Amino acid sequence: MATHEYPDPAAAEAPASSDPTAETAIGATSSAVVPGATEAPIEAAPQQEEDDFDDTDSALGEGDNASSTASLTESILEYRTLNGRTYHADRHGADKYWGPNDERQNEAMDMNHHFLTLCLGGKLYLAPLKDDIQKVLDIGTGTGLWAIDMGDEFPNCEVIGTDLSPIQPSWCPPNVKFEIDDAEQPWTYTPGSFDYIHIRYLVGGVSDWSNLYRQAYAALKPGGWIESFEVEADYRSDDGTLKPDSAMYIWRDLFTEGGKKLGRSFTIISDDTQRKGIEDAGFVDITVKDIKVPMGGWPANPTLKEIGQWAQYTLEQDLEGFVMFMWNTVLGRSLEEMQVFLAAYRKELRSRSIHAYLPQRVVLARKPDNA
Repeated sequence: MATHEYPDPAAAEAPASSDPTAETAIGATSSAVVPGATEAPIEAAPQQEEDDFDDTDSALGEGDNASSTASLTESILEYRTLNGRTYHADRHGADKYWGPNDERQNEAMDMNHHFLTLCLGGKLYLAPLKDDIQKVLDIGTGTGLWAIDMGDEFPNCEVIGTDLSPIQPSWCPPNVKFEIDDAEQPWTYTPGSFDYIHIRYLVGGVSDWSNLYRQAYAALKPGGWIESFEVEADYRSDDGTLKPDSAMYIWRDLFTEGGKKLGRSFTIISDDTQRKGIEDAGFVDITVKDIKVPMGGWPANPTLKEIGQWAQYTLEQDLEGFVMFMWNTVLGRSLEEMQVFLAAYRKELRSRSIHAYLPQRVVLARKPDNA
């Protein structure tokens, strides 16, 4: 797998063994050790003196202070500009996607790839893939780093990454290519042509998850695997340190309410959307793995602490970009109020006395051999 250079927030600490994994499986299981896959509370590090809060400070430099497949034409590059940020073009419903596609957000997406790889114990996937797979599809590839790393790991396999915007690098392994594609439109891939389909962090970007999984089922070869890796902005704590008036709950409610207005769910873990949709599509050997992701560097476990730090760094890279569309464009709230909220949220995110985490869920499943 290709490596990418990132600052290491926990370079001086040796990894500790993680907790036993907690998973619900129907048939298949995964042998990968996932650090946050535990039902037990995450132990917090001993309370230390809080850092002085400076709203102008950022963990990584400027951050937030500073056919279904289309050809690459000028129209694809005609982004919308809202409050100084660019978003996907107004086509095929892409104007409802909540995230920007400009440089600041793309840097956060690059960091998010590293963070999500850490969440899976340093792995790109949990599905039991064979060494001789021939074709892989990455839906919602973003900046393309997962597809590039996958192409490096499987040099004899063709890897296709799709996204609404052409924000992927021009340099990539010869077996990797990117396509501008809206996964909610009818797929044009040859039925039964992929060994593995990877879907990660499309929360808030899909209006019909069942249809997405049905199309993936049709595109997979018999015996092929699907993997759906999602998150929910349902901030939680096991020790009561997350108070009812927390800014993190405001974040949760912001996306829940805004998602309802857009017709895009942000509660897919609470609603069990992945498992239900994958099962209804006809997949078998379903494995559900739930993961706790600490927000910030408060855990005592060095591995979970590093994951929490990367979660914080990814968010702080572009806090404004993560919330502006939902806050202002969808719900009509003022940008001045947004800045007050972000200051409160940022302070909580950096606090070591608030032991918050987010739920993630990975669902793996196989297309039957006789399908």
